[in-house]
Amino acid sequence: MATTLTFVGTDSCTPHAGNETACYLLNGHVLVDTGWCAALSMLRCGHDATELDHVLITHCHHDHYMGLASIFFYRRMQKARLPEGAPELKVIGPADDIERVVELARAYLQGDRFSMVQSTPNICPVQPGEGFEVGELSVMTAPTHHQVQGLAYRFTDTMTGIQIGIPGDTAYLPELSEFFAGVDVLIYEASAGLSDPEVTPETGHSGVRQSAAIARDAGAGALYLVHTNTGLKNDLLDAAREIFPSTHWPEPGMTLVL
Repeated sequence: MATTLTFVGTDSCTPHAGNETACYLLNGHVLVDTGWCAALSMLRCGHDATELDHVLITHCHHDHYMGLASIFFYRRMQKARLPEGAPELKVIGPADDIERVVELARAYLQGDRFSMVQSTPNICPVQPGEGFEVGELSVMTAPTHHQVQGLAYRFTDTMTGIQIGIPGDTAYLPELSEFFAGVDVLIYEASAGLSDPEVTPETGHSGVRQSAAIARDAGAGALYLVHTNTGLKNDLLDAAREIFPSTHWPEPGMTLVL
């Protein structure tokens, strides 16, 4: 028995060829964010969208939910591969926006005209601070600082005890270090690169030193940098490791067995 974490995508909001924007698969059946086209990106990683039972969205900006329609479409086109009697996919996300985004994804597929792609997922709006269960994973949430409502997720695998933190996009919030205290793996964005942006109503991203400070103050086991400029990889790693030595740069498709 082990906890698995696959980096389906690790790139910035406009990913390079061969990569996907930030998107993660936990234990083979829970997808966090859907990137531009997670259904295809999962195949590159040796996984398949028919394996999913839950999709969690950190926040409803385009690069984190555009792939939702692709997930719905793929599962309908491959419905013969779904287990008999499998429940509808459950989509969980910020209460302010998740119902609208799911309905827009369904409308995009024009299920009213093409019944073979009609999808009826279970939608679960969540407010920051609420917790829930997704199979063997117990999930806690906290607010982030972004231009739209966001959910930071803290996963505990009840079978192994492994804990994983995924905040999505957020400006520097020192209180997130308390929320993620003691996690084994922290996946943190560094969209602001080598800068250290002040937290204002207009900001919504962290610099790499800020991400490393959260990991250090949380006492995390390891930090994985994502959603940033791949051309600055070495500089970003050097800056982060000065603050938190156990910082890593995940490659797309990489799987951690924890």
